[in-house]
Amino acid sequence: MVQQKSVRPILLFAFISFTLDQLTKLYVVNYLSPMDPPAEIIGSLLRLKLTFNPYGVFGLSIGPAALNYVLTVIGIIVLFYVGLTLKDRTGLIVFGLLIGGALGNVADRLRFGYVIDFIDMGIGNLRWFTYNLADAFITVGAVFLLVREILFKKKTQ
Repeated sequence: MVQQKSVRPILLFAFISFTLDQLTKLYVVNYLSPMDPPAEIIGSLLRLKLTFNPYGVFGLSIGPAALNYVLTVIGIIVLFYVGLTLKDRTGLIVFGLLIGGALGNVADRLRFGYVIDFIDMGIGNLRWFTYNLADAFITVGAVFLLVREILFKKKTQ
């Protein structure tokens, strides 16, 4: 049976990450235009550039638009279910960040038909895909879980 204590950190951090993602997107949409040149934060290393992503992860199309919705919703359900099986607070927080990030991008797709991206990183013309805070929460959470799994498996072997 799921304990109420295990649900709270997931919901809290899902709410925090979702809210931060949506607030930053609201700010960027109100102050930048897709036609504006990138606003440099740390030279060309970190810039703000408003873009709209109608496709999937990293702007890649994996099929019909409906497939992006279905896969994301299935992913959120699986993450929530797996997160509820965890006993440690750190794992619960990470799953909350993953779920909140996924919900942030789903909210964009449902409201606008695309995801609002604005973080542009790179050196000169070598640029990473433009992304948002939801993507950052998902990526950091996934990397954390991978590193944690590798370190945990090493301890038990």
